[in-house]
Amino acid sequence: MTKSVKYTTANGRVAAPASKSVAQRAVVAALLARGTSVLRNLTLCSDTQAALGVAQALGAQVRQQEGSLLITSNFFANSAERLSLFCGESGLLTRMITPVAALLPQPVEVSGHGSLATRPIGMVEAPLRDLGATVATTGGLLPLRVQGRLRGGTASIDGSLSSQLLTGLLMALPLALHPSTLHVHSLKSRPYVDLTVALLKAFGVSVAHDERYEVFRIGGQQRYAPCSYSVEGDWSGASCLLVAGAIAGRVTVENLSLASPQADREMLTALKRAGAQVCIEACGGNGNGSSDGGSSNGNGGDVRSAVTVSQSPLSAFTFDATDCPDLFPALAVLASCCDGVSVVKGASRLTHKESNRALALQKEFGALGVAIALRGDEMLITGGSITGGSVHSHGDHRMAMALATAALRASGEVTIEQAESVEKSYPGFWRDLDRLGEGSAR
Repeated sequence: MTKSVKYTTANGRVAAPASKSVAQRAVVAALLARGTSVLRNLTLCSDTQAALGVAQALGAQVRQQEGSLLITSNFFANSAERLSLFCGESGLLTRMITPVAALLPQPVEVSGHGSLATRPIGMVEAPLRDLGATVATTGGLLPLRVQGRLRGGTASIDGSLSSQLLTGLLMALPLALHPSTLHVHSLKSRPYVDLTVALLKAFGVSVAHDERYEVFRIGGQQRYAPCSYSVEGDWSGASCLLVAGAIAGRVTVENLSLASPQADREMLTALKRAGAQVCIEACGGNGNGSSDGGSSNGNGGDVRSAVTVSQSPLSAFTFDATDCPDLFPALAVLASCCDGVSVVKGASRLTHKESNRALALQKEFGALGVAIALRGDEMLITGGSITGGSVHSHGDHRMAMALATAALRASGEVTIEQAESVEKSYPGFWRDLDRLGEGSAR
């Protein structure tokens, strides 16, 4: 699909989509809870739908009721001789579900498509073998085959590439026969681990770690408790909307939690450093009560906020995105509209995303007249004028959203190829941009 965006202003109020990162974790937790869990405030993007498909393949029943999803599961009752799990194009789901599948005695094949076929998965092999499972990847890539049962024990994990395998182990090992100790080296994206730990607590499971996040201790033979869980808004998806306000008008994004452990909440820090006007208003609680005999998810005091960002003169900024690499596309847009050269650290985290985002940003923003240089782990973006032109999303949802946002300040029309890639995380993005841009996005 091709999408064209012309120069316009961005004004209005929209709600952030639900976080696919939280939603996928919640779906897997509900799969592991014996009974019925209620998941509310989901956005059925392609990654969340893939997680629901995997849950169903593992025996869970999924049904809709009054805007919520009810997931009924008895995970260990699955009697199929062999199982096949299709993860779509979700790296998180792949690395999270593989340790979970290793809890089962039967062989399980895990596969995906698109860019997932080239994203490394070999890091699962050694830890899972140390913890009692057998696993074989295809030269470090998908498809892979895994068979348990995962017994627990001690394993070492390299966290420098991603925290997603650690998330999968933290979700699976509470159901192992024995306690486990994980030694984690060079962990990146600590906030995503905090997100996992908080969600586990909501489902009645506990894990412990030291202050440096280097040693994790997980008790075995725990039980997940079904609960009613409301998925919070997505700071990743909101990032481009907030930048749209900073560069082209005044935008209010609702359904965001300032207390969220999501790493991408740091977008507010970058906006303030650049000189954007940021205003926050509380919108009331979005608590979660118990349902179907289960527990509540423990964030009944959570307050969702509306964040308003208004256009003002912007100056170059420095920002470390090592723990929030998904912000790079939105940060590139922001920096493109700043006076001077902005420096964003953490570019080495971008190689194995839906695209090689560092090179993709350099190429596509270059096509719009924006100079982006890569210097080791740093990305240097020179602000100035943005031209019109034809660009490509590289099949990457965050690239498509960033290029569309940059187009708000372009001197001519910007045409984006593979614009449908936004379905991965934010299927309503074009509708919301159209609303903010007063009908300019077509």
